[in-house]
Amino acid sequence: MTKQNRYIFIDECGDPEFYGKGKRLLVGTQGYQPLLIIGMIETENRKELNKAVREFSESILQDTLFKSIPSVKDPNWFLHAKNDHPEVRAEFFKFLRQYQGIKFHAVIARKDIGIFNRKHNNNASEFYFDVIRKLLENHWTENVKYHIYLAHKSKSTTEKLINSIEKAIDKSNQKKGIIEQIDYQCTIEKSNFLPELSVVDYFLWALQRYIYKEERRFWETIEPLVGTVIDLYDGNKLYNENDLFRIEKAYPFEQIL
Repeated sequence: MTKQNRYIFIDECGDPEFYGKGKRLLVGTQGYQPLLIIGMIETENRKELNKAVREFSESILQDTLFKSIPSVKDPNWFLHAKNDHPEVRAEFFKFLRQYQGIKFHAVIARKDIGIFNRKHNNNASEFYFDVIRKLLENHWTENVKYHIYLAHKSKSTTEKLINSIEKAIDKSNQKKGIIEQIDYQCTIEKSNFLPELSVVDYFLWALQRYIYKEERRFWETIEPLVGTVIDLYDGNKLYNENDLFRIEKAYPFEQIL
């Protein structure tokens, strides 16, 4: 039987760091990121998605309304929500909300130094890849060939990614009570090389902005494309299409922001 191809693209916002240079504790200092959010999109038609995002980017570069914007004029410009001009950002959200054939999933990890020390051995990379493991845990089926792409970060390695994937598959098998042989390949790529990672980035930006600034409009406009959101250290709470993620349902984020 021919296996169906499924493509998964993974990125993050925030970071897994608790300590700076010289093991200086960063918690509570300026610039400290109290949340690590890792998200992914999955699609069965990568070619169509890649083409659509590239065509959107090209339309921005050709449009007299946008092509003179300094960030767009940069020869290395690619879609990146934090750095994009608000008008460009609004256009891409309009593009995303009408796009079909993708589903977004995320894990919100509230950074808790006790958990970090106890569970992740004071190791930021271990924390990061454990959240990836959680993100992937419920997304396996035997008749699919998975192609997994992780946005490149300085401490990421393919070996660590494979380890997370294998742990996620093992956990999935434990839950199902069966042994499924999952077919996958994975790679780590720079965000500016893969247009699909810009899509993940925009979902993450919208989710983070909703949590940090309580501005829901960006998140709400793409919410029909959201599959699941897991609030990992709020009792592993799962939100989905039937129980939408809302900050008022969660343990107050003000406690850590």
